[in-house]
Amino acid sequence: MAETRLAREIDLSASVSLAEAASMVEHVGEKVSFIFKGEMGIGKSAILNTLASKFRDAYRYVYAETQTFDTGDVSGCPFVELINGVKVTRFAPNILTGVHSDKPICFMADEVGKALRPVQNAMLRLFQSQKIGEYSLPMGSRVFGTTNLAAEGLGDHIQSHAQNRVSYVRVRKPTAEQWILWAMGNGIHPVLIAWVKRFPLCLDSYIDSAAGNPYIYYPSKTTDAFVTPRSLENASHILWAREHLGDNATTAALLGCVGSAAARDLMNFAQTNDRLPSWDAIVNTPDTAPVPTQQDFAANFITVFSAITLVERKTLTAWMTYCKRLPKEYQGVFALNIKSSPKRDMALSNRGFVVWATENHWML
Repeated sequence: MAETRLAREIDLSASVSLAEAASMVEHVGEKVSFIFKGEMGIGKSAILNTLASKFRDAYRYVYAETQTFDTGDVSGCPFVELINGVKVTRFAPNILTGVHSDKPICFMADEVGKALRPVQNAMLRLFQSQKIGEYSLPMGSRVFGTTNLAAEGLGDHIQSHAQNRVSYVRVRKPTAEQWILWAMGNGIHPVLIAWVKRFPLCLDSYIDSAAGNPYIYYPSKTTDAFVTPRSLENASHILWAREHLGDNATTAALLGCVGSAAARDLMNFAQTNDRLPSWDAIVNTPDTAPVPTQQDFAANFITVFSAITLVERKTLTAWMTYCKRLPKEYQGVFALNIKSSPKRDMALSNRGFVVWATENHWML
């Protein structure tokens, strides 16, 4: 009975976050190779960057875009050598594999599910034994791959015998809250962060979402641009350049990046931002600078996330004076989000913030 109850508690459809995927490579990757499968544009390729920030110069980091490889790129280039009076053929590995490195290698085979079948076959020994032909990767190396879900119809396929040589793990799409946490520390435009906060369904997965979400990709019907973490980052670059592009070009660029529904919404948010007081006005005249009305949710969200992006130690006190004039719930949005941002320590060392947090602890 106990065994049956335990089995019911195990989720056999389990997926992992991007952070958990990186942790798998970090802690098990020397012994087990992983192939991470997930929806397009969710940040699978960035797992290598996560590991690089963790290990720094302890490894040589190799990014292999395997969908562009031919068989010789993996198996090596033939050359003739005389051994015991007999000419034999040996194979020199591609320098891109990093096999010549004097330190362990962290090797990522990106888009491996789209690689030519002979390329996938040539890589089987690399995944299982960390060997390329007769050459072994340096001791302590790690090998992993990424691929899209077969259901997305992008041509990704890993044969069963290849899957059996690795741990084949599904990576789930980041939630809106997870993406916002990343965005606040990576220079994403505050208008975009505010929009995602207001419309978190833009980062729903088609796996879990009914077919009526206007923002996301559906394998059965999507032919236009759509929202992913990757396309949102591109949209941020476009919004930062809006003053140079003008609204027409900005709208067209967003349309081609995140699709019509998201482009329309983002331009509405951007135009809302135009009528808000400047950051200089807020921090120089915090007692009198205009504040959004209770009903203007877009303006309030933009104000809050712009502050999280722009505030510094020398302006935080003035901002807190202004913030206390905002509708109470948006004061809470600011406090909760800055506490989970890279500026957390700065906020917790500011008297104005600490006093507000003490008086409004029920919101935290």
